[in-house]
Amino acid sequence: MLHPSTYYTLQTETIMTHQSKQYSISDNENQRAATFEEDSSSSGNWLNHALQLFNLKQMTSLHIKLLSAKQEVIAHIHRKKGLTSDVSIQTADATFDLRFKGSISQKIIAESAGETLFEVNGKNMASDFEVKSGDTQIATIQKRSIPAPTTKEAWLSGDIYHVRGSEWTEEQAILLLCTTLMIDLTYHHK
Repeated sequence: MLHPSTYYTLQTETIMTHQSKQYSISDNENQRAATFEEDSSSSGNWLNHALQLFNLKQMTSLHIKLLSAKQEVIAHIHRKKGLTSDVSIQTADATFDLRFKGSISQKIIAESAGETLFEVNGKNMASDFEVKSGDTQIATIQKRSIPAPTTKEAWLSGDIYHVRGSEWTEEQAILLLCTTLMIDLTYHHK
């Protein structure tokens, strides 16, 4: 469902803070590969709006769908209300967990049924991440600003995430994209 690539970019398409979150994902040929879209069950929830009003975004629940280029659901990302950054990712075949280990250490662990699939370690104020499976580096995730010719475009364009690596399975690609999204929501939209 997600066509293979060794390079993806992820960029927010949401301009207003009260809108549902939406991110576009492009491949190495700059073709749209997928989209992240927040479900109305979390974006329209009145308690989530109240928590955001008091600047408690990290306590809100979250339900985001990963959609293919043909708008088919590939995966669901769920986070429960409360003081947690950990999320559950459900695909058609399996369930995965992303565990965040401290905001200062910037370490994320992807697990399935208690088995560690990969670890993500951040540096440079959560701008650069290295993804390792055992001792093997399988990807890098980098947050960069988009150069814009005008101040207005710079304000509205946001940042772009580059996910680079070697050949991935579809499962690994989905987990890497979900991890990149959660890096943005956890470390950069507080």
